[in-house]
Amino acid sequence: MRPFGMNSFAGKRLLALVRGEDYAHAGEEEAIDRVFENLPKRSGQWLLDVGCGRGGTANYVRRGGWGRVVGIDRDGDSLAYARSRYPEVVFAAGDVCEVRRLVSQRFALVYMFNAFYAFEAQREALAALRQVAEEGAGLRIFDYLDRGGLRHNPLIVNGRRIIPHPIERESISGTLEATGWKLVSAEDLHQEYGRWYASLLSRIEARASEIVAVGGEEALDQLRAVYRGILSKIEQGLLGGVLLSSVAVDPC
Repeated sequence: MRPFGMNSFAGKRLLALVRGEDYAHAGEEEAIDRVFENLPKRSGQWLLDVGCGRGGTANYVRRGGWGRVVGIDRDGDSLAYARSRYPEVVFAAGDVCEVRRLVSQRFALVYMFNAFYAFEAQREALAALRQVAEEGAGLRIFDYLDRGGLRHNPLIVNGRRIIPHPIERESISGTLEATGWKLVSAEDLHQEYGRWYASLLSRIEARASEIVAVGGEEALDQLRAVYRGILSKIEQGLLGGVLLSSVAVDPC
C-alpha cells in the first residue's frame, strides 16, 4: 500500500478496523457523547455532519435520537460504503464549500469531528455552512488545537504534513464572527486527546496482524508513525484538542 492520508479511503478503512467501528476521529463514542451533551433531542430537526467519512458518527447521532442527519464528504468511495451500511442517513458527495448546492435542507446543528483541520479554505467553508444553517443554529467543531509552536515544528510523515491546519486560538473567534458564527465557548480537551491517542496506539499494536493482512507492513508502519507522532506532539504541549461551540448570527 502506498502512503495514505488520514482522510483517504484507505486511511479511514484501517482506522475503522482499529477502532472497531466506522469512526476516524479521536475518542469515538465517548467524544460524540461529549460533543452532544446537553443538546436537545428532536426527531424532526436536521443535523449536518461535515467530513462524515464512512458514516459511523452520523449513524450514532441518528440512533441517539438527536435528529435526522445528512453527512457530506469529498471521498466518494467512503460515501458509497456509508450509503450501503447506513441507509437511514442521507449522504452527499462534494466539497464543503459547495454545500449549498449539495443539500436541500437547512440545519439546526452543524458539526465536525477532526475534519476542520484538513480544510484548505477554512473561512470559505464556515461561510458556506452558515448559508445552510437555520437562524440561531449551532455549530460544534471538535478538532486539533495548536497550543503554540506546532506551526514551526509540524508533524511530517512520508513527506506529508499530518495536521496541516489545526485551530489557532488567537484567530478562530474572529474567523467565526466574520463568517456568521459567534463563538460561545471553547473547551480544552488536551488530557482527553492524550488518553485517546495512547489507547489508539495500544489497539494498533493489538491488531497489527490484521492491519498487515489488509494493507501490508507499510500500512502498519505508517499508522505507527502518524499516531506516535500525534501523541508525541500532545505530550510535548504543542498539540491538543478543543471543542468549539458557536451559534449562527449575522456575519460581520
